[in-house]
Amino acid sequence: MRYAEFPPPPELEPYVHCLWVFEGQDADEPQRIVPDGRAELILHWRTPYLEQTDAGWTPQPPALFAGQLTQPLRLLAREPAGVVGVRFRTAGAPAYLQSHANPFTDRRMAVTEAPDLRAAESEAERLRLTAAYVISRLQPRLHDPRMQAAADEIRASEGRIALDDLAARVALSPRALQRRFLEATGVPPRMLASIVRFRRVFEALQAPGVANWTECAQAAGYFDHPQMAKDFRRFLGCTPSEFLAAQQGLATHLADANVQAGSTARS
Repeated sequence: MRYAEFPPPPELEPYVHCLWVFEGQDADEPQRIVPDGRAELILHWRTPYLEQTDAGWTPQPPALFAGQLTQPLRLLAREPAGVVGVRFRTAGAPAYLQSHANPFTDRRMAVTEAPDLRAAESEAERLRLTAAYVISRLQPRLHDPRMQAAADEIRASEGRIALDDLAARVALSPRALQRRFLEATGVPPRMLASIVRFRRVFEALQAPGVANWTECAQAAGYFDHPQMAKDFRRFLGCTPSEFLAAQQGLATHLADANVQAGSTARS
């Protein structure tokens, strides 16, 4: 398996956190996807993953837009994977969507006009085609830099900033902030703060001196282990131990992505 991230071209920097690729034989058991507070464009150039839905295991479309994730999502590989992803900045998706982000939260929508990457001869060509497609759709007037600044504040505070303080930082009333933030990012400020805190669990797991789940929870900003376990159920549909016991695959690489980056400079 191979996972790698790439910086966006200059035209995409205001809207895109990174481009990424994943290829190889994924784990042969379902992968629980950890939310990171960002929407993504997913282009499969090999057999798409299966997604667990109310109707059972359903093939994903070759190209799809995945909105903000606030509920459990499980994927299963049938054959060796080949994926190019565009991870938008927290408030970057509306410029690509040409609409507000909140109607897409917890939804995966087929994208019919995306480039077919199966004929591309190299990774570089797949990345170039993907970036060119996103650039061709951009509507900069739909980007809300003030909401991106608010998202940056939430990440920089590790989810601890109060709503009134956040509203003051971006010169809006709390009510106006919540409305615009939901439209620009797909989630309310409080939900993004919860996701940011949950992501810190995976950073804490790699920190020296963390010997048990209680210490991990406290290092991530939770009051205690049961509070952290509640978020595991909320976001992943499993216990912390069940997540760690699963075979490593795409889910683990995505969970570790921000930890390895070690920065919130591009949120």
